Amino acid sequence: MAWNKKTGAVAVFAAALLTVAGWALNWGVGVSADYVQEIRKNIEIFGLVYQEISKKYVQPVDPDRFMKAGINGMLETLDPYTALIEQEANSHLQIITTGKYGGLGMKIGLRDGAPTVIEQPFEDDPAGKAGIREGDRIVEINGESTKKISINEVAAKLRGEIGTAVAIKIAREGEPEPMEFRLIRAEITVLDVSYSGIVQDGVGYVKLSGFSKNAGYEIQQAVRDLKGKGATGLILDLRSNPGGLLDAAVSVSENFVKKGDLVVSTKGRMEGSAKEYLSEKEPVAGSLPVVVLVNEFSASASEIVAGAIQDLDRGVVIGAPTFGKGLVQTVVPITRDAALKITTAKYYTPSGRLIQRPDRLPQANGNAIVTADDGEEAGDGEIEKPPASGINSLSEDSTTVYRTRGGREVHGGGGIRPDIRLDSPRLSRYEGRLLRKSMMFQFALIYAHQHPDLPRDFTVDEALLNEFQKFLQEKSFSYVSESEDALTGLKTIAKEEGYLDRLADEMDALEKALLAEKTDDFTRSRGFIARELKKEIAAKAFGTRSRVEVTLHDDPVFQEALQVLRNKARYSQILAVAAKKP
Repeated sequence: MAWNKKTGAVAVFAAALLTVAGWALNWGVGVSADYVQEIRKNIEIFGLVYQEISKKYVQPVDPDRFMKAGINGMLETLDPYTALIEQEANSHLQIITTGKYGGLGMKIGLRDGAPTVIEQPFEDDPAGKAGIREGDRIVEINGESTKKISINEVAAKLRGEIGTAVAIKIAREGEPEPMEFRLIRAEITVLDVSYSGIVQDGVGYVKLSGFSKNAGYEIQQAVRDLKGKGATGLILDLRSNPGGLLDAAVSVSENFVKKGDLVVSTKGRMEGSAKEYLSEKEPVAGSLPVVVLVNEFSASASEIVAGAIQDLDRGVVIGAPTFGKGLVQTVVPITRDAALKITTAKYYTPSGRLIQRPDRLPQANGNAIVTADDGEEAGDGEIEKPPASGINSLSEDSTTVYRTRGGREVHGGGGIRPDIRLDSPRLSRYEGRLLRKSMMFQFALIYAHQHPDLPRDFTVDEALLNEFQKFLQEKSFSYVSESEDALTGLKTIAKEEGYLDRLADEMDALEKALLAEKTDDFTRSRGFIARELKKEIAAKAFGTRSRVEVTLHDDPVFQEALQVLRNKARYSQILAVAAKKP
C-alpha cells in the first residue's frame, strides 16, 4: 500500500474527521444524528489512540503496519469478504472486471515451492508462441530470481503494459540448463470456459472455471456450438468454481432461463441496493435438458446460476451442497493502489432463499454487527424485508421451506442443495499431502518426457504405479498422519500429568503399530493415485483438454448426470416430483 509511513495514515484519519459529518446526507437511508455522532466520537478515539501509541510507546512503531493492523482488526469483526484490497489483489480484481490484461498468457501456480506453468498456454498468446509448456518452472524474471518472492509477485512481474518486453528464464524437465526467453506482452483475454465438447450419446459438456466479464458470452458460444453439433442435452460443470462477477452470473444464466425470468435479487441497507436481475434475452439453450454439477467449492456466482436453474425448474442440480457465499461486495477506491471491498447486500435466489451459510461468518459474540434484536435502529429505510431473513441477519434457518416455480420444496440455510446429492470423496491426509507436494504433477513431467510416443489410450497399470512409488522413495516423500498427531498430543498430556514414564512401553508399541500401518497407505490410495496420474500424464502429453476427458469415465457425478439426461422420464420426474405432493 503506497502510504507515506510518516504522514499517510494520519492524513486518512484527518480526512475522515472532516467528512464524517456529511455521511448521513449521502447514505440515503434513515440514519439518526446520534448514530453519526457515535461514528464521529469513535473515529476521534481511534485517531487519538493511534497518535499516542505512535508517539509514546516504549519502542518505535511502524506507522503503516500499525494502521493496517487496526483496519484489519476492525474488518475481522464483520465477515470474511469485507477486506482491504492492496495493489496485487486490486490488479486481480481489475482483470476479472475487464476480462483482459497485458501479459504473456501463462497460468502459474506453486509446484514443489517453485512458480510453475500449470496449464498449457494457448498457441496464439506470447507464451504459447514461444513454446513455453505446462510444467516449465520460472526461475528468473528480468534477471531477478523468483526464489524469494511470492506467487502473486511473480504474476505481477509477468504482467505489464501491452507491447513491453519481459525476459524470463525457464527450467524444463529434460533440459540440462535453464532456457532464456524474451517475450513481448500482449492483450490477454481471460477465458472462463476451460472445456466444451460432445462427450457421450450426444450430450454436450461445458466446464466453467470462473465468472469474469466474458463468461456469459463464452457460454453462449459454447452452447451454440454444441447445439450445432447435435447436442441432445447439456451438462454445465460448476464444480470448484469460486465465482466472480454478479453481472457475469446473470449473463451465464440468461443462456438457460426464459427471457423475463428473475435470476437473482439483492437486498441491503444502502439506497439502490435492493435490485432484481431479470434475464433480458431468449436462452440460446432453448428447451434442451440441462444438468448443473456443483460441489462444496462452488461459490458465489456459481450458486446464483445453480440456484436460478433449480428455482425456475430449468434443470437438475447434482453433486454436493455448495459453499454458501451469498454476500454482495462493493469496491470503494481508497488510494491509487488500494481499495476497500465492503459487503453491501445479500444474494437471494428466485424463490427467496438467502445463499449465505451461517457457518461461514464470525460468531455473533465476536462480531460488531447490530441486529434488530439489539434494539438499535437498523436503518432499513424503505427496503422490503426479505422472506425468513431480515436485512440485519446475514443468515437464515435451514428449516425454512421455499417453493420452486413448479412447486418443489427447496430449503433455506445457505448454499444450494442439489436435487441429487453425491458428496465428494474425503481425501486422506496421505492423499492431501501428495497433492500439496505436487508429487503426481512432478512425476507426470518426467514420465511424459521419457515417453514421447505415449498412446492416447494409455493405462495406469501396475508397472506405472510401481514406478511412481519408487519416485516417491527417491524424493524422500513423507507425511505425518492424523493418528501420529494425536499420539504426539497424547504424549504431551501424559507428560504433563506425570504418566508418560509409566506408559512408555505402551506408547512405543502404539507408535510402531502406526508406522507399520503407514506402509499400506499407498495400497489403500491406489485408486486415487491412478486417477490423478492418468489426469496429470494426459495433460502433460496431450494438452489441457485431455486432462478433462480422461477423468470423466470414472467421475461418479458426471456419470450420474449422463444417466439422468439419457432417461427423459427420470429427468422430468425429478423436476416434477415435489409438485405432485398435496
